Order: sequence, then C-alpha cells, then structure tokens
Amino acid sequence: MNITVLLVLAMVLLTGIAPAYADYQKKAEEATDYIQTHFYDAAAKRYRPSYPVDSKALPYDFMWANGVQYSAVVAAARWNPAKYRRLLIEFSDGMESGYWDPQAPVPGFNAYCSGPGGMDKYYDDNAWLAISFAEAYKNTHNPIFLKRALETQKFVLSGWDETLGGGIFWKLDHQSKNTCSNSPTAAAALHLVQLTGDKDQLAWALKIRKWLGSKLQDTDGLYWDCVTIKGKVEKTKWSYNTAMVIQADLLLYQLQHRPADLREARRMADAGLAYWTDPATGSLQKTENSPRFTVYFCEALLRLYDQTNDRKYVDAVRRHADHGYRVARDPQGGYWDNWKDGSHRLDERKSLIENAAAARLFWLLVPYSDPNS
Repeated sequence: MNITVLLVLAMVLLTGIAPAYADYQKKAEEATDYIQTHFYDAAAKRYRPSYPVDSKALPYDFMWANGVQYSAVVAAARWNPAKYRRLLIEFSDGMESGYWDPQAPVPGFNAYCSGPGGMDKYYDDNAWLAISFAEAYKNTHNPIFLKRALETQKFVLSGWDETLGGGIFWKLDHQSKNTCSNSPTAAAALHLVQLTGDKDQLAWALKIRKWLGSKLQDTDGLYWDCVTIKGKVEKTKWSYNTAMVIQADLLLYQLQHRPADLREARRMADAGLAYWTDPATGSLQKTENSPRFTVYFCEALLRLYDQTNDRKYVDAVRRHADHGYRVARDPQGGYWDNWKDGSHRLDERKSLIENAAAARLFWLLVPYSDPNS
C-alpha cells in the first residue's frame, strides 16, 4: 500500500467522512456552478426558469423546479460546505420570503412567488421540500431546517381526506390524488421519524403507504400516476412515483426491520429497471426523455445498493449518469433537456429543472465514483 493511499485512509479515520471523489464531484460542481452563473438572481435569491432568458416567460421559476434545485444545493452543501453552505442559507431565505404563505389556513409554499393568500399550492411541491429540509438538517444540524421540514410536512398532511378511502390530493383544487403527492410525503414522514422519533409521523407513513398500495400500484409493482376524484386511474408510470415508494419502504425497513419491506423495495426496483432501462444505451430514458423524473429513481437505486450491496443498482445509476454526460452536456456548459437521443434544436433553451436534476444526480454519485465502491 503506497503512502498516498495510507494518507487518504488516515484522513477518513480521523475525520469520519469519505474522501473527495474527483470524477463525479467535478461533474457535480460544474453543473452547480453553471446554474449559479446562468440561472441565479443573487439579489432576489431566486432562480430563473431558463437560459437564455425567455422575455415572454415569468421572471422566476415555479416551486417544482425550485424543489429540484434545492435538493441539488442541499447535496452540494454536504460535499463542499465551504463553497455552497452559504448558498443553502440564501436560497432557503429566498424561497421563504418569496413563496411561503404564512397567511394560509395551513401555511405552505405557493406554486409561484405570488404573495400571501395564494390559492395555487401543490401538495407534492411541498412534500419534495419537506424531504430536502430534513436532509439539510441531517447534514448541518441547523434547527431552522428541521422547523421548516415540520411546517411544510404539516401543510402536506392537511391534504389528506377520506374521499376514495384516503390519500393526499395533488393540489388545492382537490381533483385528483396522485402518487407524486403521497409517496414523497410518506418518505418525508419517515425521515422525520429518524430525526425526531415522532410516532405520529410513523403512523402517517404507514397509512399513506397502505393507501398507495391499494389504489395506485400495478401488478408488476410499479405505480400509476393518479386517481381522479371520480375514481378514474391515470395509468402513466413515471419513474419518480415508484422511486419514492421504494425509498419509503427502505426507510420502513431501517426502522422496523421487516424483511417484507426490503423484498418489496427490490421487487419495485427490479421492475423499474426492466421498464425504464433503454437497451440501446443502458440509460433509464426508455420512456422518459429528461432527468427530472429519473433522478429520484437513481437515488432509490443507490439507497437500495447501500442496503443490499447488490452492484446492479449502483451500476445502473452510473450508466445513466455517464449517458447523460455524453449526450446531454453542452460543451459550452450546462445540460440540454433531452437525455434520450441527444438531439437539440438550434434555438433550444436549457431549463433550470433539468440542470438541477443533473447536478443532483452527480452529487448523489460522489461516494460511488470508485467502481469498486
């Protein structure tokens, strides 16, 4: 064993953290820095939706894209706190001052920075943020992030009612109950259980998980999109929907150690690999062109690899990320929206949500840069 390896191992033992991995960390920082240069309005602490800027569009992005970008910033602040932790605080403040509605019956984030009293709120937008606030608290131990996670989760849970036997609505118009509003809420609840031991959150997670399995799961294990208030099921299978159920089941397994939860997580993941893997490229873009959905499935696969040490899961994520780097990265910087075939219009804009998803993906892979990891 050479002196360099010995020094690295000594650093790991002394600091208790993994060493920096140059490959994916470099890609993650490049993607994050591109976003900061081309999308971020530092004065407003908000992000523009596209680059080049579309003069006909709204000046700042909606909460769905903000949520994806926030998850990327949370990860960046974990792996390079000296460079990105200040941004984490800034962006948190920008979202709260611009999008948070303290005057609502149950306060929550508006879909856009429209001020207090907004009626355009999505429960799924808030659920994604509850997860990221919990992650930010886990990484920093700053109590403001736990406070935000709990407040945001409270809004999301207010979207539950007993119509259709339960479930959380997608948004305030109460026209459908979607997997994307229920599965991340279950995962957020379980993250909060890990952080606080709150048994009420565990009860919510179990109730939501049971409802999802009874109403929106296909026989192959994958999840449909939603059920309308009239009981009609919309059967599109988005990868992020199943991904968040996988993550919820893995969290349940960690908390309760029931083998059935791990078996179900693996069944869903294996079905997802069969359904979304493009045999021509090895990427997870068979039915979805962009990373805004697949990044969540990638994270579920990595968490499953952590639990099982089955290399097929981490290798699938590496193939997907490497494919995106080859076909969707603009040599001038940033990522195009289309990750499937690499074709791009001459006038094509880059969107915040897809660049944020790319950044998050590479940050997730930082601990797995070594093929032997």
